[in-house]
Amino acid sequence: MRTALVAAALVASATVAVAAPAVIDRLDGPATASTSAERRFPPPGDVVAVSNVGELQDAVRFATVEAARRAGAAAGASRSATIGFARIVRGGTVVQAAPPGWRYPFVVTSMERDALIGLAGFDLAMQLGGDRVAMGQTTASLRGALAGDRIEAFAADGSSRVLTIAVVAPDSQVGGTELLMANDTASWLGLTTDTRMVVWAIPDRAALDRELAGQGLTTRRETRVSRSWDPPRADSTLSTAETKVLLGEFAYQLTGSDSINQDGGWQAANLPSGRILLSSAIPIRARCHNRINADLRAALDEVAAAGLAGAIDVANANTYGGCHNPRFNRILGELGFLSRHAWGQALDTNTVTNCQGCVPRMDCRVVQIFRKHNFAWGGNFLRPDGMHFEWVGERRDLVTTPDRYCSNVPGYRESTERFEAPTGDTRADLFGVDVLASDDDH
Repeated sequence: MRTALVAAALVASATVAVAAPAVIDRLDGPATASTSAERRFPPPGDVVAVSNVGELQDAVRFATVEAARRAGAAAGASRSATIGFARIVRGGTVVQAAPPGWRYPFVVTSMERDALIGLAGFDLAMQLGGDRVAMGQTTASLRGALAGDRIEAFAADGSSRVLTIAVVAPDSQVGGTELLMANDTASWLGLTTDTRMVVWAIPDRAALDRELAGQGLTTRRETRVSRSWDPPRADSTLSTAETKVLLGEFAYQLTGSDSINQDGGWQAANLPSGRILLSSAIPIRARCHNRINADLRAALDEVAAAGLAGAIDVANANTYGGCHNPRFNRILGELGFLSRHAWGQALDTNTVTNCQGCVPRMDCRVVQIFRKHNFAWGGNFLRPDGMHFEWVGERRDLVTTPDRYCSNVPGYRESTERFEAPTGDTRADLFGVDVLASDDDH
């Protein structure tokens, strides 16, 4: 189960009671107060995210608003990107700092106030705005951050901004993002590009599903509807915070292109010095994160043992594929997203026959073997990426939710093996990866 992989424990959210003004029970004399009433704000409810590849398209925006209106729900736009930060300070003490001229990455998500209430609840939402942000529990645990700490971050134009951690919240409450903020804070950082639609205050799940389908959103090309109540998907990926916990966090420097300079200390600790032979049975040579190499070897060896070695184009993988490729895809200036290949987390192979956006042409038996050995497959990403196998640290061959391509075969696993199918936490993953990176160019 994914939650067993992550070191940080999630903290349960609580409903807070807020006292209302006293009730006036007579008008013909001095006012007197009766028993004080309490105004209770319910915990956050269902949330739906609607995204398309790239910047949010007007057609998706308008269709989501109309579907929400017809279903009696509310809808608004959300923004997401990776920003860099230089250090976290508590009082006069530095909690974490990148080397001078370098930065660490944060995935941030912003929304309008009503959407924040729908996602995270009234009490948390009302603490956000200006320089005040919420930090997810996993991210806070990773660096020892506390409420009240200050973050020196970089805006789109490269200038320094100081953010205050108003609250550390469970990942499920902030949708798995690392930093949750109001839109005014995002605009202050230069993050003005809408990347998702969010639907909240949903009175009836089935009614909303019907309206989303009626607007063509559930079948629209390169568009995804993600619900907080969805069952786990075989090919969902880890949040950025989970990736950092499992594979480490590196400092980076932006260059003039989409590539980055990457912390040499992190590379030395987590990557081989160059491409290594992953499997003698299927001789792909790649530079992948040390933690995933054993799983890659096991997957390739089983593919060969199953008589499927011919389904892997070794020459292509050794020439055009591989794992490690540190790159930063920009949205604007300093803002963008880091590819998961920067962590050496994914292997690309068969690139010619599985171009991004094309109908994948990977043998489904190979896909299921890779899923068995802790990989998600890119063929079911928002933009199909059939060349891409991304390590997630848990078996995915047991997930029975149907996929567009290569659904798992019931009873595929050996009958003598006993494993629990991952349940995941869909709400804790809704905003955990930059939408422009998630299901697109990992």
